[in-house]
Amino acid sequence: MIGNAPTSANVWVFTDLDDTLFSTLRKIPASQQRGKTLAARSAGSVVTKDSYMTRKHSALVDWLDLSRCVPVTARGSEAYSRVTLPFAGPAAILANGAVMLQRDGTVDESWAAIVSNVLRDLQDPIHQLSDQLQTLAKQRAMNIRTWAVSEPSCGAVYAVAKSNDSPQGEGLGALLQALQEELLAQDAQALEAWRFHINGNNLSVTPSGVSKAIAVRHLLHRLHSAGPETDETILSVGVGDSASDLEFMRLCDVWLTPTQSQLDQLISPP
Repeated sequence: MIGNAPTSANVWVFTDLDDTLFSTLRKIPASQQRGKTLAARSAGSVVTKDSYMTRKHSALVDWLDLSRCVPVTARGSEAYSRVTLPFAGPAAILANGAVMLQRDGTVDESWAAIVSNVLRDLQDPIHQLSDQLQTLAKQRAMNIRTWAVSEPSCGAVYAVAKSNDSPQGEGLGALLQALQEELLAQDAQALEAWRFHINGNNLSVTPSGVSKAIAVRHLLHRLHSAGPETDETILSVGVGDSASDLEFMRLCDVWLTPTQSQLDQLISPP
């Protein structure tokens, strides 16, 4: 240990999961699939949609150390329950920040109360967004599936749309633009009420009062005030692959992203 540098006991890693620590086989080159290990089971046990760690993913996970990792993911509670990695950090942040689990895996009720208050008047609008996206898609001859991600602790959290025809999400950008134009026409300030994000075949619309960054900021404050550690003796590391991760990553002292990720390409386009 050099001087008063932090030890591993007070280094906390806030990390995204999908396409950061593991990916589906479709996204893993055949040359990297040898030695892969299961990381998350798909809904309905559809083996072809399971997620895996390559050897490099596994090396990253070992280096980060799951005992000091806080998952920060868009996965809701049910999807997170299918992740096989044995995270053992102080918390887990799910559903784009709407849910916080304690170390023992139970819901953090104090955080649930805060988020429930934010979402209380947005339950119908979130479900209506799913219907609105379907209507706009039909007008454009797009075949999509939509749903609202809901949690027992706080109700509907955000709306999702995925293309049924294009694994790459072709057409979702135009669909999002149409949604934004329609919302703007309804209410000049409507756009400010939502966060919009596209990454591959995933379009999400989340209330602006809920985000990974808001939850990470809350947890960092809690960790900083929990004991003798201070801001100077806790090192926080943010890890993620998409533009939506950058806000929470920048709250940390250090951040990193996989090469060829959405975030990498935004920073340094090919």
